[in-house]
Amino acid sequence: MHITTRFIIGLLLFSVVACTNKKTSSHNSNNDSINKYLPLASSPDLPFPKKDFYNNKALSFVDLNKNDTLSRYYLGKISYNFLKTNNNSYKKVSDLHFNKSISTNDTLNLARFYRYKASSYRRNQSLDSSYYYFLKSEKFYRKTNDKLGLAFVYYCKALIQEELNDYLAANFYATQSYAIIKNRIPNNLNYDVLNLLGNISHDLKEYNKAIEYHTKALNLAKKNKYKSYYFKFNFLSSSLNNIGNSYRECKDFKKAIYYFNEALKNKNLINEDPESYAQLLNNLGYCELETNNHENLPLYFEKALKIFNNLGIKDEAAIANMYLSNYYFKINDTLKAIDYSNIAMKLAKESKSTYYYLTVLSNAGTINKNKANEYIKEYHQLNDSLLFEERKTRNQFHKIQLETDEITQQKEFAVKQNGKTMLIMTGILCIVILLFVIYRQNTKQKELKLLQSQQNANEELYQLLLNQQNKEEEIRVTEKKRIAQELHDGVMNRLAGTRINLFILTRNRDEETINKCIGYIQDIHAIENEIRNIAHDLNNDFFNDSNSFINLVDNFIKELNNSHTTHFELEVQPDINWDTIHNHIKMHCYRILQEAALNCVKHAQASQVTVSMLQDGTNICMSISDNGKGFDTNSVKQGMGLKNIHKRIQSLHGLCSIQSSTNGTSINLALPLK
Repeated sequence: MHITTRFIIGLLLFSVVACTNKKTSSHNSNNDSINKYLPLASSPDLPFPKKDFYNNKALSFVDLNKNDTLSRYYLGKISYNFLKTNNNSYKKVSDLHFNKSISTNDTLNLARFYRYKASSYRRNQSLDSSYYYFLKSEKFYRKTNDKLGLAFVYYCKALIQEELNDYLAANFYATQSYAIIKNRIPNNLNYDVLNLLGNISHDLKEYNKAIEYHTKALNLAKKNKYKSYYFKFNFLSSSLNNIGNSYRECKDFKKAIYYFNEALKNKNLINEDPESYAQLLNNLGYCELETNNHENLPLYFEKALKIFNNLGIKDEAAIANMYLSNYYFKINDTLKAIDYSNIAMKLAKESKSTYYYLTVLSNAGTINKNKANEYIKEYHQLNDSLLFEERKTRNQFHKIQLETDEITQQKEFAVKQNGKTMLIMTGILCIVILLFVIYRQNTKQKELKLLQSQQNANEELYQLLLNQQNKEEEIRVTEKKRIAQELHDGVMNRLAGTRINLFILTRNRDEETINKCIGYIQDIHAIENEIRNIAHDLNNDFFNDSNSFINLVDNFIKELNNSHTTHFELEVQPDINWDTIHNHIKMHCYRILQEAALNCVKHAQASQVTVSMLQDGTNICMSISDNGKGFDTNSVKQGMGLKNIHKRIQSLHGLCSIQSSTNGTSINLALPLK
């Protein structure tokens, strides 16, 4: 028996989720919270209630009023997590995911929605519905660049076909899946597809090809150290067992025993994957029975049977009883052989697995000669019934495929019909346009006269604009002369006078002279304020090559730390190219920082302030956070400082949010670079 036969149904739901390129409109704190809780919600080490809690936590951060790419992506991830833990929550979030995706014709998210829906039906063993929705998912994936998602859908379709014993169809879809992923970076899906191809080849009795696929899967598992995140399932032991199974069917029992023993070398296997451990004991015991090596028999079968009984796996327990029956039959203990054979048939029938019942029924005819004819008759009746049901089921799935293709063809025909209709409408529209052009030609003379008058008016307006520009240039020149005169006649003269008055200190340093000179220090402060007032009028050359934006900000932070008890900390993303950012934007950033820092010192009574600057796509984001006393943003009337901040952000078409509490205040803003 293949170890992965039982787990392959589960792997349909919990195989690797296809990687997708996703675009985010902006970076915000909500995204950080969602990205924090989503991995916890899918953690293999947490129980389902805890996963539900984290998944609901992630859902609470999704803005359900928005319908952008990011929100649809998160809803898809959350619905996928609920699919594994909470059916009611899955349906609720899945419906929301579908409605938002269909309203925007989001092809990729519709492909994911149908894939998750197919998996939910697969989980409930509704194979026809599951297959139908995988077909719909495949149709949408074909329209996207998500080839890994398409490969996963092919893999799921192959699993369903294999379970229906339609091995040719299963091999077709599994091969298509492998063709997509074989040259990509390996992940669990690569192993799953190779393992499935090996199982299909084994079922088709192509044992050499099966060994080839399982060997590739084994090497992949060894190299990448794969492990199952949702089941107690050991990849290495599975592949070793499958290779051994293929050698067993080839009657090469020596090699089969080698691979079974290699798998059993894992001492933790009985705890990690007890079912696989028991199946290996069964398979190893069977090979030793065939080679007449009874040294470890019937111990292998009895240990395997005990594990299967504890796990409640009746079909595999039936096989263990069948092997025990064969063992006792071989050592001529016919009574025990018949007893174990009867138990095997009883368990196989209770498991409702027709394949296992046919297997033990066929064996029972060999053990109990008296009932051989009865068993053979029942075997043929059941086998014919099974073949009929398989044929009926395959026809049903082929019908689903044909109906889906027919619907697709009908849509394509409708599109062609719409194309013809559009062509006719375009012809009619061209005729209408031609008539309109003829009409316009008849009124051309009137329009030309009107255009001439407008041209004259435009020339006069252009002349007025030139005159206005000349006047503005004259005003700028006059203003520069005024500032230069103020610096020369005012500031420079006062500096010179102060310098002369303080020069006396080089000659006399008695107490009277020092006290007299102290007064001139206040004059220097006044001169400083005067220079500052003049400098504030000169913004155009504020950031030049020798006076970069970051140097100014850094110096400003240092001045604040030197002159105030509040500690300021600056965090700047190192890879921002400030030289490519317009001075106008940097000037507003600098003024906003000045105003916010002053508020932190003057009003917030904060001991710690953090200033952060980063670039998110085409936005410059800045955050000023303090641990001050905060204020009520709704009831308190905003002062001039906050109003100026808002005006600057509005002038740049940016966004701003202010959050305040008794634990501090945070100002977050985003300014577009274009």
